Amino acid sequence: MPLRELIERFDPPAPAMVLEAAKALRYRDFLTVALIVKRPDLFSDNWIYIHEPAVKVGRIQNFGNWSPEMVPVPGHSCLGMEYFCFEGDELLSLRDRDLLSLASKEISVLGLAPPDAITGGAVVRMSKAYPVYDAGYKARLKTIRAFADSFVNLHPVGRNGLHQYNNQDHSMFTAMLAVRNILGGTHDVWSVNADCEYHEETVDAVRVGRT
Repeated sequence: MPLRELIERFDPPAPAMVLEAAKALRYRDFLTVALIVKRPDLFSDNWIYIHEPAVKVGRIQNFGNWSPEMVPVPGHSCLGMEYFCFEGDELLSLRDRDLLSLASKEISVLGLAPPDAITGGAVVRMSKAYPVYDAGYKARLKTIRAFADSFVNLHPVGRNGLHQYNNQDHSMFTAMLAVRNILGGTHDVWSVNADCEYHEETVDAVRVGRT
């Protein structure tokens, strides 16, 4: 669970300075509008980042390039139009049909597919998908961790639990290390991938704590 929510739910309450640090942690929400497009092989990349100011979409996943099993209809593509939001943003309040309409228009503006090629779609909302690295987050985490480490049966894991922007493999590895700690290990799950400069290429961090 998100580290902020964990600390806020302590009963009796966490110390005031710990609560203050937790309440100041910020998150970025995430919307995916998956569009089924009656076109195969729209582009060769697994994903592309969008920097066009005329649209709101930030990234587009081409799910069929990850695996053909991710496209339900042969001869079609499934594109994930991804929108990054903060809680309270207008995008998050839109109905699914409005988001599908927006994504269909934007994919046309980008020249990837005409509107009449869209045969269906679905919307997935993910709150607190990204921990925000703002100016004070490291100091807040240090305060929170000092409190959390005082509990022998508390094992935060994953991107939200550690407030670390880890990839999926690193997030799962923190859970594996937490299990080892429950069984008597002393692995530092907070250090997994903490010093990687480029997640897709650096492999040393996933060896942390292995014996």
